[in-house]
Amino acid sequence: MKFLKNKTLWFIVYGIVITVAFLYVLFPSDIVRGRLEEALTASGFVLKTESLRSSFPFGIKMQNVSLNSESSATSYFQGKSIDVQFNPSSFFRKSKSVGIDGQAYGGNFSGRFGFASFSKLYPPQEGKLIIRDIDLGKYAFIKTLLGRDITGRASGDWTFKNSAERGSSGTIHLSLKRGYFSLAEPFLGLSRIDFNRGDIKASIQNDRIILEKMELFGQQLDCLLNGEISLAGDFKQSQLNLNGEMIIAEKKVKMKINISGTMANPAVRYI
Repeated sequence: MKFLKNKTLWFIVYGIVITVAFLYVLFPSDIVRGRLEEALTASGFVLKTESLRSSFPFGIKMQNVSLNSESSATSYFQGKSIDVQFNPSSFFRKSKSVGIDGQAYGGNFSGRFGFASFSKLYPPQEGKLIIRDIDLGKYAFIKTLLGRDITGRASGDWTFKNSAERGSSGTIHLSLKRGYFSLAEPFLGLSRIDFNRGDIKASIQNDRIILEKMELFGQQLDCLLNGEISLAGDFKQSQLNLNGEMIIAEKKVKMKINISGTMANPAVRYI
C-alpha cells in the first residue's frame, strides 16, 4: 500500500479531478451547440434545443429538442431530452461512435450510432435504436410518412448498416398495443383497424423492405400480412406487394387479400 503514500500520485489525481471539474463548470455550451448545428445543417437538418450542457462522463445533454428538415416543413423528431455520450476511442480512430439515451412522445429510447466523421452525421454507417412505450399518436412524422393515422404504444428495435460496397441492410421488430390504423378504403364498413396488440417484423435490403409479418389483433378484426415493399424517394409512393388475410373476429370468417399499388393509393383485392 506504499503507493497510496506517494505524494506525486496524489498531485496527479488532484490535477485530473480539478481539470475535469473545471471542464464541467466552464463547459463551452454555445460553442458545442454551434458545432453540432453546423454538422447537422451540412446534412440538411435544423437542430433546435432549449438547453445544452455537459453530461457525465463524456457527453452532452439537451432539453426540449427538435430536428427538422432544412428544405421543408417536415419535423423528424421532437423530444423532451437526449443524452449523447461520445466513445473516447473515437477521437483516435477513423470511425466515430456515440451512444444515446432520451425521452420523447411519452416513452424513452436508447441506442448507438457509428459515423464516418463527426463533421458529417448523415447518413450514419451503422446503428441500433431501441424504443420503449412510444406513443405513436404523438409522433407527427409517422403520419406524414405513411399518409394516414396510426395510434398506439410501440416498443422494439431497429438496426441498420450502410456500406458503399454492399448497400444498406437492417432489421425492424416492433410490438404494438392499444391503437388503430386507418385504412385507405373501408372494409365491411370499417374505416380503420382497431387493435389490442400487434407485432411487426421486417428486414431491409437496399431499396426493399421484406415484411416477414405484420399482425394486428382486435375485437372486431384481425389482420395478418407479409410480402415486400419497394421503396421510393417519397415513401408514400413505395410499391406494395403484400398478401395475407383479414379475419372477422366474432364470426371467425377469413378473407384472403392481396395489396398492390402504392402506400398512398393501395389497391386491395379480396380473394
